[in-house]
Amino acid sequence: MAKAIMIQGTMSNSGKTFVTAGLCRVFKQDGYKVAPFKSQNMALNSYITKEGLEIGRAQAMQAEAAMIEPTHWMNPILLKPTSNMGSQVIVNGEVYDNLSAQDYYKMKDNLAPEVMKAFNHLSEENDIIVIEGAGSPAEINLAENDIVNMGMAKMADAPVILVADIDRGGVFASAYGTIKLLPVDEQERFCGIVINKFRGDVDILKPGLAMLEELTGKPVLGVVPMEKIDVDDEDSLSDRLNQKTITEGIDVAVIRLPHISNFTDFSVFELIDGVSLRYVTDKKELGDPDLILLPGTKNTMGDMEWLIESGLEGAIIRAARTTRVIGICGGFQLLGKEMHDPDGVEHGGTMRGLGLLDTKTVFKEAKTRTRINGHIAEEHNIYGLENLSVEGYEIHMGMTENLGEAIPMITLEDGRTDAYMTKNGRIWGSYLHGIFDNEDLVFALVQDIMKEKGINPAENHLSIAEYKEIQYNKLADLIRNSLDMDAVYKALFGEKEEVVRCGGKKDDTSGKGLVHIYCGDGKGKTTTSVGLTVRAAGSGKKVLFYQFLKNNSSSERSILEKQPGINVVSGKELQKFTFQMNEEELKELRDYNNEMLDKLFEMAKIFRITFWNKMYYLYFGGLFAYFRSACAIAIGMCFKAGIAAEIIGIPKGSIGEKLYNAKIYLETPDLFAWTFVIIAVSVLFEKIFQWLLSLLAHRLNVK
Repeated sequence: MAKAIMIQGTMSNSGKTFVTAGLCRVFKQDGYKVAPFKSQNMALNSYITKEGLEIGRAQAMQAEAAMIEPTHWMNPILLKPTSNMGSQVIVNGEVYDNLSAQDYYKMKDNLAPEVMKAFNHLSEENDIIVIEGAGSPAEINLAENDIVNMGMAKMADAPVILVADIDRGGVFASAYGTIKLLPVDEQERFCGIVINKFRGDVDILKPGLAMLEELTGKPVLGVVPMEKIDVDDEDSLSDRLNQKTITEGIDVAVIRLPHISNFTDFSVFELIDGVSLRYVTDKKELGDPDLILLPGTKNTMGDMEWLIESGLEGAIIRAARTTRVIGICGGFQLLGKEMHDPDGVEHGGTMRGLGLLDTKTVFKEAKTRTRINGHIAEEHNIYGLENLSVEGYEIHMGMTENLGEAIPMITLEDGRTDAYMTKNGRIWGSYLHGIFDNEDLVFALVQDIMKEKGINPAENHLSIAEYKEIQYNKLADLIRNSLDMDAVYKALFGEKEEVVRCGGKKDDTSGKGLVHIYCGDGKGKTTTSVGLTVRAAGSGKKVLFYQFLKNNSSSERSILEKQPGINVVSGKELQKFTFQMNEEELKELRDYNNEMLDKLFEMAKIFRITFWNKMYYLYFGGLFAYFRSACAIAIGMCFKAGIAAEIIGIPKGSIGEKLYNAKIYLETPDLFAWTFVIIAVSVLFEKIFQWLLSLLAHRLNVK
């Protein structure tokens, strides 16, 4: 079972999500299998997993930081506010009900088993679980039947780190008050305090930190400086939504709807040189932008009323005569002429839309949740990108229909039409969240606007995946350098346990080397191994780096070869992945790598790798797979051979005796029955043994 540590805050937006993501990446860099977890999240920013289930966007971001695929186990309860008094309740990724705050509070303790089911599932598959709390544990009016703060900490038996935001002021009062408002047994769960978002000289802060430690009896684990690191934010408290500045170049205005959701769809525009992104809440702020973006919303019809009342409806319609307008999800629905809600799913009744697209939307109870691919229709040469592949995820209630004049823009892989546009392509909408993560699409759009304005188009040098990796690694460095990580590990594993870092035993500075082997499907092996290599070399250690599966011209290898203290060994140059190889090619590769392993053993002597480390990490890891295969062949046969021996020896009361007697006395039903028993028990015996071997493999961290 995994070890758990929990991050709680003195208030909302104190930095819990930020610190949780940073610790996930730090633990991953240190060689652990780590997963984020938040039992109950309240946010309109959501994400669809590969299984088509809905979770908070923050947990998807934290999973990215941990370099694992997001799953619904990471966020078993998601609350999506539909009004000031009610929310759509999502349990295990599916809509449970629409409940008022009071009704949810009455029944939330019934959800504790679902929370623990999700937590235990993650715990079985990982080494460390980083749990994020919600709001503040000092909301004592909500302490009864709590499942998200101290209640969750108790269920998971997790130590708690308290994050306090110094940028808002009152950090000492909030940290002290949060701890002292709780019962003594809950206070004891705090293993330390983290001061977040600090600006200035830490030395000035130190007397206050000492006093805080004395008053609370809890150590200050670190002070995290205010630093610009671009990772997806939790919800509408994001500082992003306060951006108002217009700079030279392209002016992109996002309409900040009251129930705005998934605003991170547009954060990619912030990464492009010559583009300024701002959020608009008033018709006077709109001005004359080059592009208007309508985001998703949890209450489309309610937000349409707000657009009308605020005067933004008219301002957007007037701007659309010369300005491009794009809507995503709820914004797509707003672009149409009509919205119908016959079943009262959102608002009830019928309402006009902006009328910029010749479409109508009908709301239904069924919620579309899927991750899907598609392509821009070949006959519509929008931005010169005909037949361009796109991907994203859908989260919406309602279907949008063409009233006749709208032009189908995107065809999905299941045959559905997703997006519609006007004949000139300047106004369009789509249900696909994440559509702008397609670099070709977003750059083509920006370049088209720049050409129209007479600006030299920007070059497409953007890689969103690479940019995210840079940000996650910056975040990990910030957390690692700011926090007392030895104290964090001690809180996790205890004083007497050796901390496991980077996939091996704790380096006790004895000079003995460690062997790290990174394997498995998906991305992350290169990033982790190269990062550790550079870190170790930077600490004055000698490092031997060998890559089994990439050609010898990779960019990471070329830079490593230039660094002192790093010896790079070239592997076999490959043109195929292993799953593309035939048996002969696989055998050739295995023989080559076995030969290289022998050479590496000789080189390991130079690096002072101990005999036992070589045995465990190299020999044992390599032989275990063959041992499992041999067991798979032999175990079932062993049981059958035992039965055959019983038939020969006929020991009293044995299965062999029963089978023998049935044969001798021609008791056909008994003969078939005992034969079935032998087969069933043989299969069961084999499965149990293989399961035990799997547990052993997981325990020993071998394949």
